[in-house]
Amino acid sequence: MKLISLYIENFGGLHRYALDFEDGLTVIEESNGFGKTTLAEFIRAMFYGFPRKAKTLDKSRRQKYTPWNGGKFGGNLVFELDGIRYRVERSFGATPKGDSFTLIDLNTNKKSNRFSEDIGLELFSLDGDAFE
Repeated sequence: MKLISLYIENFGGLHRYALDFEDGLTVIEESNGFGKTTLAEFIRAMFYGFPRKAKTLDKSRRQKYTPWNGGKFGGNLVFELDGIRYRVERSFGATPKGDSFTLIDLNTNKKSNRFSEDIGLELFSLDGDAFE
């Protein structure tokens, strides 16, 4: 599997942020406070969503990464697997009932059922905590 690009509509302090991954190694060199941890958490959220229930209030990722400036909460991530490019699109609501997940096969520009909302587990055979 290869990451191609991502687009963050709104996620924590990141707003309308796009990133193309380079072949080989992509290095993100930014000052403290830019949002590197938020960016890593966004990638995790695209593959795993947010946990249905947080163990404690301060561990609630949904609350922590709710957009600071409001707006649509989510974005997309493009990856390639077995010669096929896919786009994972997720948006998040105030509760899990408001979440949405779509997987697009970019070779056909149609929705794909190859993976479910549990795409991270299906791709990596790891749960979200192990992925982290």
